[in-house]
Amino acid sequence: MRKRSAVRAIILSPDDKILLARMQYPNTEPLWLTPGGGLEVDEDPVAALRRELNEEIFISDWDIGPLVWTREHRLTFNQRDICVNEIFYVVRSTKFDPPQAMPDENENQHFHGYRWWGVADINASDETFVPLKIGTYLPDLSNSIIPAKPIDVGV
Repeated sequence: MRKRSAVRAIILSPDDKILLARMQYPNTEPLWLTPGGGLEVDEDPVAALRRELNEEIFISDWDIGPLVWTREHRLTFNQRDICVNEIFYVVRSTKFDPPQAMPDENENQHFHGYRWWGVADINASDETFVPLKIGTYLPDLSNSIIPAKPIDVGV
């Protein structure tokens, strides 16, 4: 099984909305997930997150907050079994209009737009979110309750 490390941003607006990307990969249902991506070998996680956000959202000046969540999940992609270890940082931001496409052709074929979501909207939705219990963990972050150590948010 191939191992992969990734870093993600929980981008929260002043009105406590989270920015999520809608993705659909082959043989899966669409899902909503936080922006971010893979870490290069020996890359600093915060530097990697800045790079990923610049690549996906075209903004490079981010105020990266604390590391708050972790997650491990396994998947099969392009007939390869992968174990992904993700870490999530809080990023406070003004609300902005995110781009309508991703610059990377491979990512863009799976990308179906961004949306700002409120916790109540997430909890009332039939859509799939990653992590699955994101609506359970977001209220603390919205209330500036930062865990002493990162929380494992599960699949």
